[in-house]
Amino acid sequence: MTNNIFGGLMTAAAVLSLTSCYDLGDMSHDPFGIETNTSQQDTTKIEDNTKYADINIDFKVSKEDSAELKTVLADAPATFRNFLYEGYYNDYQITTNLSHDIYGGYVANNQPKHAGKTPDYSYGDGWSGQRWAHFYNDRSTEYRNLLRAFKFNNNPERYKNMFYITRIYYAFLALANTDTYGAMPFRKYVQARIPETNNVEYDTQEQVYDAMFRMLEQAVDSINPGDASQYKISGDDICYKGDVEKWLRFANTLRLRMALRISNVAPERAKAEAEAALNNKYGLMQSNADNMVTVPKYAPIDQGGTDDGGNENPLAMCSVAYGGESVLSYDMEQLYRNLSTGGGTYRIKTGRNSYEEHTIDPRCLVSWYRAGMTASSLVEGEESLREDFAGCHRGEQAPNISMDQIKYSLTRTIKSTESKKLNPDYWFNYSRPTVWLGYAESLFLKAEAVLRGWAGADINNTVEGYFRAGVMASLNYYEIKADQAKSYIDGLKVLTDGTFTTGDKEQQLEAVITQKWMAVFPNGNEGWADFRRTDYPRLENQLSNFSGGDVPNGKMIKRLLYPNSEASNQYFTSHPELQQANTQGTRLWWDIEDTNDAAGNRNQPNNFR
Repeated sequence: MTNNIFGGLMTAAAVLSLTSCYDLGDMSHDPFGIETNTSQQDTTKIEDNTKYADINIDFKVSKEDSAELKTVLADAPATFRNFLYEGYYNDYQITTNLSHDIYGGYVANNQPKHAGKTPDYSYGDGWSGQRWAHFYNDRSTEYRNLLRAFKFNNNPERYKNMFYITRIYYAFLALANTDTYGAMPFRKYVQARIPETNNVEYDTQEQVYDAMFRMLEQAVDSINPGDASQYKISGDDICYKGDVEKWLRFANTLRLRMALRISNVAPERAKAEAEAALNNKYGLMQSNADNMVTVPKYAPIDQGGTDDGGNENPLAMCSVAYGGESVLSYDMEQLYRNLSTGGGTYRIKTGRNSYEEHTIDPRCLVSWYRAGMTASSLVEGEESLREDFAGCHRGEQAPNISMDQIKYSLTRTIKSTESKKLNPDYWFNYSRPTVWLGYAESLFLKAEAVLRGWAGADINNTVEGYFRAGVMASLNYYEIKADQAKSYIDGLKVLTDGTFTTGDKEQQLEAVITQKWMAVFPNGNEGWADFRRTDYPRLENQLSNFSGGDVPNGKMIKRLLYPNSEASNQYFTSHPELQQANTQGTRLWWDIEDTNDAAGNRNQPNNFR
């Protein structure tokens, strides 16, 4: 790995020496896992240290570093805020929208200059490589600084909650990273170390998942939400405003998400992790108030933003602010139209005084404009009533994509002076928060847990019951009117065709994952991962493949390439198995079966082996 990613561009505070060790305070009983006097340990503590040995901080710092860390500790709130904000937002268009959001089936590219590039499977290091760089150079540096500051001070016990909350969020970021690339350097970073430049060890994806599970377990077991003496970051905790119990519920929900991710490849470990999360005393997310979100800085201060002149909702930026580049996908349009016979109604003008009435998923009505918007009509959020919603096939090329004539639906966003208001009729306004893991998803996770026969104190419903609750939670999040929500749920075809009464597990899973995918939108990180894991929903094949054979024709993209900078990493170049797996057509560890056969036809999924 290059110095730019793993050694350069660091502040002095980041480069903390591990020599001339100086013990800060009484380290005979370290609250974060280090024991320097083993004679004082009890059996339980010894077992804990063994279990977490490879993820604990097992080093000390010098006197010089300790002085530097005082400054880092004083700056911790601002560092923590940036750590949370940039975690998923940093360079969103090139790291996520032109790749994950498209590969997951949510949007399509309408910009001719992007055609034949990343949206169409041609790897672009200047774009996708930034995701790797941001994780290791930026977020991992912030994480390392925070952990060392919380750990090495005169009263580390006071910072214990924040130490583990920081680790929870780092595991959350790492999940998206490993689900993008597979094997990656991880445990050295978890330990808040600075790995050796250009010789950084990779962990297999199985090892990464194992470490993330133990990070969450250790954090939830160590955090004490009732300890009033704990140092707390509130205002700069832009996710939960210092509410420790919300962080704990988030950690448990994340653990269940991860357990289901590995359910096909490691069913016993998946069951154990899931049931541990479901039985934890803090439980899972309880309502949409527990959603893990990022509020754009553009939003007013009373909405959780900083009221600045930029940093708007990134999907709205990619779609509307950039003049129509990111548009509704054909896959999503079809699911909006065909999953239910009920929902919201809208009219298309067919003549001077004549209309056709249509029914569609009410989330579509508040999320997307009809096709045919122009630059002037976008300013005031006006659309032609003669047009319908229209999705673009992923992989379309010119002349079907054009910035001159926008044939497809854009996010329902107001560009005028109303752009800072959270108007539920224009859902993706520039101030709208982005949900990365939410209450609706947690209910669909529980539905699948029941389907798999997993048990826990937080499981008290049927597959169908959690399915209904998950759909309703999603509709409530979008502030859909009660009559439209009832019409949509009552009209869901899977509730009347026997799916949940006489259907097999695979049919039920398809129903659950399809609605979960709808609820998770626009989080392409998760939508793409769930599709690769389960092969649901039934997305159409990409029309164009510019991978140069990296992804076989008729197949779906499965991962991103490691960035070109890894050519200088001695560990990577000396391990041929990493290089052999470095294709965009290579399935990840938990993706055990290909979506399509050799002819490009869809395989029948088998998610219950």
